Amino acid sequence: MIRLLLCYFYMGTEKKLSCAPPHFPIKKLFRHLLITLALLLGGQTYGQDLDTWFTADRAINANPLPLGQIQLFTPYPPASGTPVSRWYDFIDFVPQDAIQHPIPANYPLAYPVGFDYTYPNSGIYPQFLNPTGSIPGLPTLERNSMNFNPVVRFDGSGDGQALHFKADSRQNVTVFIVFRAQGAGNTAQTQRLLFGGDIEEQHWSSNSNQWLTNLSLGVSDGNRFSVGRTWFGDGGNGYFQNGSIDLLGKPAIGTFKRQALVDAENLTTHVNGIPDISTVRAEINADNDLYFFNRLGKHFNSNDANRNLTGDIAEVMLFDGPLPVLETQIVESYLAIKYGLTLSNGPGLGSEVGNDNYNYLAADGTVIWQAENVYKYDIAGLGADRDEDQNAPVLKLRYNLHQRISKSENPEAIVTMSTNNNFSTDNLDDTRPEIDKNGLFTFLHNFLIWANDHASLNATIVELPISGDITERISREWRVQAIRSPGVDPISNVSVRIDLSGSDILANDACGIQLMIDRDGDGDFTTGIIDYVTATSVVGTDAFFDNVNFEHLDVFTVGFGDFTDPTATNPADITVCDTPPPADPTVVDDEADNCAIASVVLQSESTDGNTNPETITRTYRVTDTSGNYVDVTQTIYVYLSPDIDDISDQVVCDSYTLPTITGTNLTGSEAYYDLPGGPSGGGNVYAQGDVINSDITLYIYDETGSTPNCFDEESFTVTVNTTPVAPIANNLTFCNTDNPTGADLVPAISAAITWYSDAGLTSIVAPADPLLSQDYYVTQTINGCKGPATVITVSEQPAPDAGTNGATTICEGTTLSQADLFALLGGTPDPGGTWSPAFNGAGVYTYTVAPTAPCASDATATVTVSEQPAPDAGTNGATTICEGTTLSQADLF
Repeated sequence: MIRLLLCYFYMGTEKKLSCAPPHFPIKKLFRHLLITLALLLGGQTYGQDLDTWFTADRAINANPLPLGQIQLFTPYPPASGTPVSRWYDFIDFVPQDAIQHPIPANYPLAYPVGFDYTYPNSGIYPQFLNPTGSIPGLPTLERNSMNFNPVVRFDGSGDGQALHFKADSRQNVTVFIVFRAQGAGNTAQTQRLLFGGDIEEQHWSSNSNQWLTNLSLGVSDGNRFSVGRTWFGDGGNGYFQNGSIDLLGKPAIGTFKRQALVDAENLTTHVNGIPDISTVRAEINADNDLYFFNRLGKHFNSNDANRNLTGDIAEVMLFDGPLPVLETQIVESYLAIKYGLTLSNGPGLGSEVGNDNYNYLAADGTVIWQAENVYKYDIAGLGADRDEDQNAPVLKLRYNLHQRISKSENPEAIVTMSTNNNFSTDNLDDTRPEIDKNGLFTFLHNFLIWANDHASLNATIVELPISGDITERISREWRVQAIRSPGVDPISNVSVRIDLSGSDILANDACGIQLMIDRDGDGDFTTGIIDYVTATSVVGTDAFFDNVNFEHLDVFTVGFGDFTDPTATNPADITVCDTPPPADPTVVDDEADNCAIASVVLQSESTDGNTNPETITRTYRVTDTSGNYVDVTQTIYVYLSPDIDDISDQVVCDSYTLPTITGTNLTGSEAYYDLPGGPSGGGNVYAQGDVINSDITLYIYDETGSTPNCFDEESFTVTVNTTPVAPIANNLTFCNTDNPTGADLVPAISAAITWYSDAGLTSIVAPADPLLSQDYYVTQTINGCKGPATVITVSEQPAPDAGTNGATTICEGTTLSQADLFALLGGTPDPGGTWSPAFNGAGVYTYTVAPTAPCASDATATVTVSEQPAPDAGTNGATTICEGTTLSQADLF
């Protein structure tokens, strides 16, 4: 049984339980059982999801992406005046976008191209919607229209403007519409349409329980939020219930609930929180499902321009099921804060009589504005909140709020607050600081809401602070209620704009306009802590206050009193060379006051007595016309200009080592540069001790680095001559007969070539100096640079010695060798010479010794050989003698 009941309850919603459609008698039984079950459950209802959501501040002509992330405020709507051809359903479960009217040829086609009925049609019965009314145009988007939020505008001209969508929720529903429109008509068909719409040929079929009925929510004569119902067989009149509350053409939240009963339906409306229509309509088809298509702006069958909606729609929320009281209050609170509307539980509109009986609720049910009977008018607020789909059995509505600038839409409201000081752009301006709730993805809330007591805007001297700072204030006061989730930073440093065009307090000098904040919250400005925020500016009759921080239950108003010190910044510090300028009060050039400046004078001057810099402090006093003053100081730094000792031009060999820079009043930053101008001259810097290896002009520069800069600069040139290399010279050998002198040295002695006889290069060899066999040293000097020495050895080569002439007599026939001849020479002949001619007996033989370079002449000596004839002993003879015979020499001869 429970499953059957749930199946029935979810019929006609997006809930997809598997249920066979009941036959008519069973359907009636189910409804009786459903009512009984609701009574048993204490009236609690489950399943109310936000099914369709149109909001003008995003998803206009652009798909709401990314899906499922309603914490994002994208896509933003286009510029004002843009035709709205598609108002996207911001719910990503079953998109039900509001679109423009199709061309008639497409009527039989399926939605969104046409108006085809998907169920139930057959035979002769209507199979698609065939509108008989004139084809409407497109509404336009208007930015910054309702509490700094955009609206979709239907100007009602010509054939009117309209969009339509196909709804999934068509049985038990709750509809919230935020609108501003003038009413007309007093029937279901003639009231100016907000939501739903009448058609010419009503839906019908062979089963009357499947006939669909039409709902029309609109604005009727007397500017009343009204309900119309039409169906097949209604006699052309249908049902119409006019609201009882004149909306005066002001912005409003229209809330409608329908609950299907058995052959009846319960219809209720609220207007800005006030209960209005409440009726049970009994009729055989009253509990049938609602029509497939809903129009915004014009009935489907209307050809009457007076029936065209003339006004704005800012937001439409279609819930699946009748929302319980608490959830209704949550949604109305969200819409009221967003669009600057004052809710009330009646009697009378909150915009007219205030609100002393309707608490505003955050998404989690927290009271964010506790209604009271004093501060109850023109309720508005800044706030951030977020809700999500249901998580049964706990119902969580689905919406997103981030109101960063706000003002009540009531005409007499004069207070606007913003999270920054820009009051010219709308709530979608992303330069406005975000309201903290620990990230856009959280479900925490943070609100700063205010309302006033509707007292006079004229000045009074009643209940002024005992300090005497304030001489008068306006009578009207505002209460602040600041409620936020734990762990969330308060909304702080807000800017406040108050329109004082209706007050005489501006008869005073605007310079003394003060925002007075009573911190103890009792609304008595003679007691407790009173904080003041001086108006940043008064433009026309608007007073602006910045960086204002409110606390929960603060009370604020506007007063006049000049107790604000003038402002001035310290004059820029100056640095001078050698002598400070005289004192000059005109150096204070940005003095300002909320009223007027009376004088600027030198108050004192002091010095620290130091040098480089000497610090002089001058104090100037700025006084306003009320005697309030502020002191500012200027610091003067006095530097003594440096004085650098000059360096003469330098001509050096190979390199020059930069000497220490000397002078007076040097800063310690003195240095050499290769371009004039010091550090700012663009040249390379050289330090003391750096070695210079090429010709250069150097600038010695020192500065204090102050502004103006105290500096000195000297310059000199460095000419670097290259030391020549050691001359090329070779060892010299002279013949000992040559008697060499310095003139014989190579390279020859000259102005550039100098020879020395000692390694210390102190004994210069003159051209006439005889040379000895020893080492000699030669250097080369160019441009005054003497190069290293080359060492050579001078040596003597002995002349060849053939000895002295000799003579000998030999026996005829004797042969003498060259060695025999050499031995016959006198003196100390050199060996290795040559003899000529070849030996041939008696004769003169010449011994020649060739010279060794550098000696060039041969040496010769002779040996004279004489020959003595040789003795002749004859030839051999032989004889025989007797033994014992003696022969004499003569015998032998």
